[in-house]
Amino acid sequence: MRSLPDTTAVQDVNYNTAASGGASVIVLAADSAGYNVIDWVCWSYKTTPTDGAITITDSTTNTVMWSIDVTSSGAGEFVFGDRGLRGVLGSEITITMADGTATKKLNVQSR
Repeated sequence: MRSLPDTTAVQDVNYNTAASGGASVIVLAADSAGYNVIDWVCWSYKTTPTDGAITITDSTTNTVMWSIDVTSSGAGEFVFGDRGLRGVLGSEITITMADGTATKKLNVQSR
């Protein structure tokens, strides 16, 4: 039986910024003995994005776990709650913030 992720585990905040013309990407490395769990995602576009979006993908299953369109400039956030958004055991997770033809910042808290 597999247990749920440890909600008391040390949390890590990852940060990435990118100029217009490139995506902002954060990769949570695979842990063969554990799960990657995302607690929250925070983002901002400096100007109104064109086709702005954030996508979280599990590399083991190549499955989109979560996706949202971002249609305005400024900051936004999404909190996944106490249990977080959990990937597959031993899997790498990629968080991608689309170019959106704007300068952007992406922050992810994980454990």
